[in-house]
Amino acid sequence: MAKPPSKPPEDPRVTDLRRYKKAREQAKRKPPPRPPSQRVLGSNPRAGLILLVVALLAAALFLWPLLTRLL
Repeated sequence: MAKPPSKPPEDPRVTDLRRYKKAREQAKRKPPPRPPSQRVLGSNPRAGLILLVVALLAAALFLWPLLTRLL
């Protein structure tokens, strides 16, 4: 079975003023892109939890010898 004829590739040198105006109008309607949000802990959503665990481990390693001397 033969393939249907394909569309010839568009020549970028040929100007279609209607398509250009339509694209320009759509670009005007589209809001400008928002800048990416700057997060303190980065883009990882679990960064706060990881920081909390590390802080608790550091506190435990620091306080454990102090508690064992007192008891």
